[in-house]
Amino acid sequence: NKLKIPKIKKGTVIDHIDAGYALSIMDIIGLGETQNLMTIGVNIESKKYGKKDIIKVENVFLTETQIQQISIITPNVSISLIEDFNVIEKLKLKLPKMIKKLIKCPNSTCISNSEKEPIGSEFNVLNEKPLKIQCIYCDRILNLDELVFIEKKREKRIKQRIQL
Repeated sequence: NKLKIPKIKKGTVIDHIDAGYALSIMDIIGLGETQNLMTIGVNIESKKYGKKDIIKVENVFLTETQIQQISIITPNVSISLIEDFNVIEKLKLKLPKMIKKLIKCPNSTCISNSEKEPIGSEFNVLNEKPLKIQCIYCDRILNLDELVFIEKKREKRIKQRIQL
C-alpha cells in the first residue's frame, strides 16, 4: 500500500520536510494565501526518513527568501521545480552557518531591534537538530519554537509542530 500524490504540471514540490512541519512552512512562506492547487502530505511513510511531509503547489515558484526560511525550519529539504510534469531543477537545502535578516531577535534591547540603527539581525547556528542559534549582537540563544520570522508585512512565529 503506497500513497500516491498526484503529479503537478508546473510549480514547486517541497519534499523531505521533517514530519509535522508542512503547515508551519506553508504559513511562514505564505503558501496558505495562494489560490493555486496544492497537495499536502503529512506524516507520510518514508524508507529513508521514517516519516516526512511533502507540499506540491501548482504555478508557484519560491523566492530566495522563502527558500532560506524553509532551510531554517527543516534543513535537508529538497525543492523541485516542475515544468510540463518534469523536474527542471532540484535544490537540496542546507542550513546556513549564519542567518541574516530573516529572524527577529526577541531581546528588545538588542541593537538589531533599534529604530535608530539600520542593523539587520544576524545569528550564528550553534546546532542543527535540535535547532539552536545565537544572536551575534546580544548573545541571546534561540530554539526553533522561539523563532519569529521577519516579513515585510508582519512577523510570523512557527506554530506548534503537528502531532497526528
